[in-house]
Amino acid sequence: MNPSSLYETDFYGWTQQQAKALAEKKFLDLDLPHLQEEIQALGRQEYRELVSRLSVLIGHLLKWEYQSEKRSRSWFLTIREQRRSIRRHLKHNPSLKSRLEDAMIDGYEAGVDLALRETNLPLRTFPNTSIYSFEQLLDDSFVCETNQDWNS
Repeated sequence: MNPSSLYETDFYGWTQQQAKALAEKKFLDLDLPHLQEEIQALGRQEYRELVSRLSVLIGHLLKWEYQSEKRSRSWFLTIREQRRSIRRHLKHNPSLKSRLEDAMIDGYEAGVDLALRETNLPLRTFPNTSIYSFEQLLDDSFVCETNQDWNS
C-alpha cells in the first residue's frame, strides 16, 4: 500500500512501516511530507507539555497567594510536583528554553483560568500579566514557605 494513503487510513500501520523503512535505510519508501509534519507535531507536543505544567504550577501558586486561608498539603505537593516535572522536561528538551517567554505567557493565561475555576475569586483579583519570573516559579523556597510541616 502507498505510504501516503496508509497514513490516511491506518496511522499506526503507517508509523510501523515508516520506522521499518528507516531501520532498513529504504529512503525511497519514506513518506517525507507526512514524516516532516509528524516530527513538527512532536515538537509542538513538547511545547504544549511545558505550557500545561506551567499553567498548573502558576494556577496553584496564584491560589496559594490569593487564597492563603485555604492552603493545603495538596496544593503544596502539586506545586512541588510541577516544579520537578518542569525541570525534568527542560533537562530532556533543552531547546525549549528558547520558547520560555511564550510558554510563560500561555501558561499564565491558563493558570489564571485554573485559579478562577477553583477559587471563585473574580478575574480582577489576578494581574493581567505574570507576577512571577521563571526563576521564581522553579525556586522551591518561593511562595511555599510556610509554618506547616508539609515540606519536612
